[in-house]
Amino acid sequence: MITAQEAYFIKNGLNEKFQDPRIDCDFSIFSLEPFQLLLHVHDEEMDELSTETRYVLSRKIRSQLNQLNAKVGGTPVKTVFVISAPLISDHSYCVILQ
Repeated sequence: MITAQEAYFIKNGLNEKFQDPRIDCDFSIFSLEPFQLLLHVHDEEMDELSTETRYVLSRKIRSQLNQLNAKVGGTPVKTVFVISAPLISDHSYCVILQ
């Protein structure tokens, strides 16, 4: 289980440090158990992110979390999944951290 303090540390760290030249985005907390973030893409004209782009984003997010020494429930993040969240918004993606 992740604490609220850990969750906000991860969200704020990603919002401050994460950059990708392909997309303008930010992160918000979606769920604490299991811990999930929402990635919001600000480019309204961008179609759904391709599988390849989501894969690259997941690797970049994991790398950024490792640089932040971020932990979920005391354990370093080993896996990051970026999946579509069409019920929330056409430009939102769920980021699952394990």
